[in-house]
Amino acid sequence: MTQTSSAAASERPRRAWTPWQAIFGFGMVSLAADMVYEGMRSMAGPFLGSLGASALTVGLVTGAGEAIALMLRLVTGPWADRSHRHWRLTVVGYGMTAVCVPLLAITPFIGGAGLAVAVTLILLERTGKAVRSPAKSALLARMAKPTGTGRGFAVHKALDQVGGFSGPLLLAGITALTGVLWPGFAVLAVPGALSLLILALLRRRAPGLTETDPEDQPQAVRTPFVAAAFGRGLPRAFHLLSASAALATAGLMTFGVISYRFVDAGMMSLAAVPLAYALGMAAAAIAALATGDAFDRWGLARS
Repeated sequence: MTQTSSAAASERPRRAWTPWQAIFGFGMVSLAADMVYEGMRSMAGPFLGSLGASALTVGLVTGAGEAIALMLRLVTGPWADRSHRHWRLTVVGYGMTAVCVPLLAITPFIGGAGLAVAVTLILLERTGKAVRSPAKSALLARMAKPTGTGRGFAVHKALDQVGGFSGPLLLAGITALTGVLWPGFAVLAVPGALSLLILALLRRRAPGLTETDPEDQPQAVRTPFVAAAFGRGLPRAFHLLSASAALATAGLMTFGVISYRFVDAGMMSLAAVPLAYALGMAAAAIAALATGDAFDRWGLARS
């Protein structure tokens, strides 16, 4: 009797998470993953410099990384819609970040190949960002419909940015204690593994996220792949918003170059550089909550 009851209890399906629980879970995935890659980005410039890179090389590598992370989404976004493999692309993308960043810890010990390997790992991590971002955003958008899209994305983004400043803070602390950069990258393997574990739990507890929206699929299938990659069929307002965002960020410089100059010119110590980056991430976390609520209350024109 007891064995039968235990077997029945083990076979009983676990209760699915509510939308808010799922949003919080997805936010925790992003928090852990952001600790990894934002920790890396906060120190990419000085780290490449320690391996022998010049300021020009740092600029080219970090700029190419951001270009990959953004432009490759033109391919991975339509691919996610057509293949319906949003979960798989999300897992692969987070997995690339969880593996590539901690491996940077070995590059100071492999001689002349260290710089080339570090550059490759940084570019692969940025590729992982491009692979997961459209698929992850599509899953999050479905999940946030019952809660309010703006509020759902705001909570997720705020948790994301908590990781964005806690990762650099962790790296700053380890660098201050050790005087070198590589141990911090090794420690980032822990939040990387944690992000994948939470993602696996989320996949089991929020099965509704795997359901595609039937209203969106016919358009995604009918539009040729190349045309879909460049936004054919999307409303004019979307393209105007995208253009304005591009113009607003056209003059920005990667933090890799800025941090390289901070250290090279003696303006900051190695341990202090991630603190400056963390401050920016903290400001973004607060702003995300405010603007997300404003979007749901007043719409795009006010937020």
